Amino acid sequence: MKNLILIIGGIILLFNILLNFIISAYHPFNVFLGCFSIIITSLLLYFLQRIQLRDGFYISLSCLFTLMGLITFFLSIISPERIENNWSLIGIILILTIEIIIMLMTNFISKKIK
Repeated sequence: MKNLILIIGGIILLFNILLNFIISAYHPFNVFLGCFSIIITSLLLYFLQRIQLRDGFYISLSCLFTLMGLITFFLSIISPERIENNWSLIGIILILTIEIIIMLMTNFISKKIK
């Protein structure tokens, strides 16, 4: 399952890059943000498989991280092509930070429960 997550992430990443060549309105800045979002979401799901969590945490976090990955990808598509005053970029960073904090907290709680 761990390798499957990385393979699917790689396929989606390749699809995102190919969209850059097909759609002229898909700017390189948005492609970069989309690739960043796909890579981080894939890595979070991969590390979720690697750490020992309770089943309830694992199932709910898998669904949550996948949903948040879709939201960050959508934000990367609609993001303006600048870094300054970019609320979509701030949203992406905020979502990724929350996901990492949730993963660390559930890992800590799962170790305390055992």
